Amino acid sequence: MYKYLIAIVFISLFSGCSYFTFNATLCKQIASEPNVVLTDECRNYIEEEAQKAFDNTKKTEQSEIDKVEFNR
Repeated sequence: MYKYLIAIVFISLFSGCSYFTFNATLCKQIASEPNVVLTDECRNYIEEEAQKAFDNTKKTEQSEIDKVEFNR
C-alpha cells in the first residue's frame, strides 16, 4: 500500500514539469551565473519586444469590407 502511495506522490510532484516556461526573471538569473550556457529562449529574448507583446500596442485597422452590419 505504501508503495502505491509513494508512487502517486512522485508522479504528482513531477507531472507539472512539462509545462515549464522561461520568463525574463529566469533568464536574468541564468545569465548572472558564470560559465552557463544560455537556452534559445533566453538568447533570443529582447526586453523591448517582450514589453510590446505585453502591452499589446499593435493597432488593428478595419476596412469597410471587414465591418459587418446587422439589420432587423
